[in-house]
Amino acid sequence: MTKNTVTVIDKIGFHARTASLFAKKASGFESAVRVSFNDKTVNGKSTLAIMTLGVKSDTTVEISAEGADEEEAIATLTDYVANNFNS
Repeated sequence: MTKNTVTVIDKIGFHARTASLFAKKASGFESAVRVSFNDKTVNGKSTLAIMTLGVKSDTTVEISAEGADEEEAIATLTDYVANNFNS
């Protein structure tokens, strides 16, 4: 398992649009992807699950991945969040 932390800088946090963008990007990887915040961990490929975390702007989350492409998944998804969901 590979994991990394990143700060969500979007002015609203993980809301419907950003959660959807993240889940879509995460779904492109074979590895299982998880997002953790405040002792809660959810499926990173599920928009609704990510939204239930209640992540606000300037909050740090942990992204983890486990599988064949876990290192690529973590690098790509961490950069994606750090760059405010811009490729």
